[in-house]
Amino acid sequence: MPAIRAIREIPIKSLVLSEGQARVRGADKGIEELAESIRLHGMLEPIVVCPHVPDSQKLEVLMGQRRVHAHRILGRSRILAAIIDEPVDLTTARVLSLTENLVRVDLDSRDVIDGCTALYRKYGSARLVAEETGLPYNEVRKHIKYDRLTPVLQSMVDTGETSLDVALKVQDLSDSSGSLSTEDAKQLALGLTGMTTAQRRNVLKLKQQNPETPVTVLLKEASSEKPRQIIVTLTPEEHRTLQRYAKERKVTQDVAAQSLIREALDRMTAAAVPG
Repeated sequence: MPAIRAIREIPIKSLVLSEGQARVRGADKGIEELAESIRLHGMLEPIVVCPHVPDSQKLEVLMGQRRVHAHRILGRSRILAAIIDEPVDLTTARVLSLTENLVRVDLDSRDVIDGCTALYRKYGSARLVAEETGLPYNEVRKHIKYDRLTPVLQSMVDTGETSLDVALKVQDLSDSSGSLSTEDAKQLALGLTGMTTAQRRNVLKLKQQNPETPVTVLLKEASSEKPRQIIVTLTPEEHRTLQRYAKERKVTQDVAAQSLIREALDRMTAAAVPG
């Protein structure tokens, strides 16, 4: 199975476009806007390349043709790339699900939120943003909802007090019930952040059914369930990634791992809900 050999900046002059990647029409549509977004916010996702069979001195662009064009417009000589260790076609590259693995660490960062929002304002389409950044479509949809949050919830996401997922759940509850004060929303977000997916779902459901019940009471009841401890084994590379994630968010590795597991469980739960 092909795998990533390295993620590093490479010379743009060493790149050739894959026949499967190159677009016959529309390749330059919105390219100036994309270049401006990269200039302001940076590139959210590395391009994906592999060895070029006809010329061993070249690398073939499997994903990221427009990002390469945008870098050329900006006059840049190098671009961040994920390098696959053997030649593959575009279909195989997509099957590897490289995008999700590469961006998982940064999905809740403000840089990604800002970048997605800026591109969404330019293109008006979450699918186009997903295409240009390499981020999963559902993640793009989540990130562009940041603007819906009240200032206090936005601040909590910015400072890492809570995740974007939790903040959006609290905002949805507040919008639907109209019963959450600013302080209640803050307390609820803080409380949900330290809970399991099942506990969060239960608290939100109870608050919706019993809007007059104080948030502190619901959180206390939910937290009475004892948490379970598990032990996981990571590869050295996975451990280094976890360390970077924890360092960026200024939390311990245990808290970082807990956060990532909860986010994954939330996505699984959401995907399992019909409709």
